[in-house]
Amino acid sequence: MKNLRGLSFYRGAKFSAKRLPPLWIIFVMVLISGWGGVHSRAQNHEWQEMSAEELRDRIFGGWIGMLIGGLEGLPHEFKHRDHPRDELPEFTFLAEGARSDDDNDIEWTHLWFMHQEGALFLPYPRLAEIWRENMNSGIWRANKAARELIEAGVFPPETGDFRRNPHAWYNLSGQFAVESYGLVAPGLPQQAARLAVHYARIAVSGEPLQAAQFWASMVSLSFFHRGSVQELVEKALPAMDPRAALRLAVADAQKAYRSCGPDWKAARQQIHNEWFVRRKWNDNSTPVNGAFVVLALLYGNGDFYRTLQYAMALGHDADCNAATAGTIIGAWRGWSHIRDFPQNQVVDRYVNKTRPQLPQEMTITAQVDILCQLAKKCIEQSGGQIIREEGKTITVRIPVQPVLPIENLPSEAPEPEPTL
Repeated sequence: MKNLRGLSFYRGAKFSAKRLPPLWIIFVMVLISGWGGVHSRAQNHEWQEMSAEELRDRIFGGWIGMLIGGLEGLPHEFKHRDHPRDELPEFTFLAEGARSDDDNDIEWTHLWFMHQEGALFLPYPRLAEIWRENMNSGIWRANKAARELIEAGVFPPETGDFRRNPHAWYNLSGQFAVESYGLVAPGLPQQAARLAVHYARIAVSGEPLQAAQFWASMVSLSFFHRGSVQELVEKALPAMDPRAALRLAVADAQKAYRSCGPDWKAARQQIHNEWFVRRKWNDNSTPVNGAFVVLALLYGNGDFYRTLQYAMALGHDADCNAATAGTIIGAWRGWSHIRDFPQNQVVDRYVNKTRPQLPQEMTITAQVDILCQLAKKCIEQSGGQIIREEGKTITVRIPVQPVLPIENLPSEAPEPEPTL
C-alpha cells in the first residue's frame, strides 16, 4: 500500500429619442439606471479565490489531520483526568494506515451518502434509514441513545432532543462528529455551520449545537486565514450565541494562556478547576474539551505536530480533542505542511470495520476525492464559481460570508449546577 510521504498533489432595443418627450427620456434613463444599480449590488459579492490544487491540499490536510489526531490520540483518551500528562507525547502518523473510529466514521458515513445521493443535506427520514443499517457498533453515549430511539421509531432530530436523549445536552458529539463539514464548505462558515447543525441534531441539542457551529466555522475559515491562530479563534467566536457555555470557556482558555505564559500545565489546571470541578461539566462535555482544544491551538501556535501533542497531553477526551485540533491546523496548513514532518509514516489506507454499507477498505486519497467533489458542490450551491479549463477545475471563487450563529441557545437548555 502506498506511503503518502511524497504525495503532492442587452442587447438593447433600438428607439428614436426624437419620438420621446424629454421627460420620458429622463424617466426611462433613471428607471434603467436604478434597476441596473440594484442588480449590480445584488451580484456584487466580495470574493476569495484559491487554486484547485491548493483547495485539495487544504482538504487533504484537514481530513488526514483529523485521522491522525483521533487515532494517534486514542492511547490518551480519558487517561489524564485530574492532571495533565507529565510530558508531551511522541507519536508517528498512521504508520499502519487509518481505520474507522467514531471520531471519523460517523461523519464519513454521512459524507459517503451525501456523495452517493448528490445531496448536501440528507433528509432526516433517510438518515434514520442510514443509521438503522450502519450505526450498530462503535458508538457511545448520545449517539448510542439516538440509535436506540431510532429503533423505537423516533426520527431525527427528535433523537437528539435533550428531553428524550439523556446525553444530548452536553455530549461531545457536537464537536468530534462535525469538523469535516467545515472541510466541504471551505471559506463558507455559515454553510459549514448549517451542515454541522443538520447532522449533529441526530444526537445532540442545546449547548453542543453551539460547539458544532463554532468548530465547523473555524475549520471553514481556516482555508483563507492569513493571521495568527489566536486571530483564527477570534474569527470563529461569532458563530456561537454569546450565552453559550463554550464561548465563556473559550474566553477562559484565552485568559489562562495569557496569564500562565509557557506553563501549559498551570493553564490546563485553571480550565479543569473552573469548568470540570466548579461548574461540573463532565469530561465528555463540549465546554471542558472545547477549552482544551483552544489551549492546544494557542500553545501549538500553528505547528501541526506540537498542537496535537498538547491536545493529547491536556487530557479528558483527548483523542477527540486532537482530532478537532488536527482538522483545524491541517486545513489551515495543508497536507504539504504535514507530509514534511519526520513523524510522517502515513500509509494510504482506510479500513472500515464498523459501517456495513460503506467500502470495507479504500485509500485516504479516494476519501479526499469525495470530499473535494462535495466541496465544489457546496461552493456552487452557495453562489460561488468553479472555473474550469478543458474540463479541469483550475480555480474556485467563493463569496465571503460573515460568521453568524445559525441557531441560538434555547432558554430552557439544561446545564449543571456549579459548586459555589
